[in-house]
Amino acid sequence: MNVTILSVTINTKPTTRGSYQEADVAYKNNTFQGKVEGKKIMSFGASKKAFEVLSEGTAGGKTYEVTVVKNDKGYNDWVDMKEASVDASTSPSKAPTSGANPAPRSNYETPEERAQRQVLIVRQSSLSAAISTIGVGAKGVKPADVLALADQYSDWVFQRKSKGASGFDDIPDFPDDFDPKVE
Repeated sequence: MNVTILSVTINTKPTTRGSYQEADVAYKNNTFQGKVEGKKIMSFGASKKAFEVLSEGTAGGKTYEVTVVKNDKGYNDWVDMKEASVDASTSPSKAPTSGANPAPRSNYETPEERAQRQVLIVRQSSLSAAISTIGVGAKGVKPADVLALADQYSDWVFQRKSKGASGFDDIPDFPDDFDPKVE
């Protein structure tokens, strides 16, 4: 990772067994669009070498190549720092240009895509249910019959009225005991 150090503040932290030092670093992440970030580097453990470089007091304004390693807890540790031979923030080959990095696109589905996916899932499930109802390997079954049954199932899921044998869905249901002669 290529960084330009903006500032380093060394703090001594007391513990029950003594104390340790911590470098509070503000830096510009040249590897990630020049974003200004912060990091705490400890004077012990895996980040000891990086702490030594930062504690020299001459790190401010310089550009470094930082070796980053993920520790057991999943955090990124700066384990080593070497001064970069070319300042990546001013190098013409790495200087960001207008339009060079397009804006990131969202990977999330739009509401319309989610709705379409849901329809496809229900249709597939209804087709499987229709095949199960008719029976796999049933003789004399036409694909149109299976699809018609699947449509009935998906109509039920979406609470749509299916069209009757007449092809109309707006014919009212009359009770069986309706007698047109009685007024």
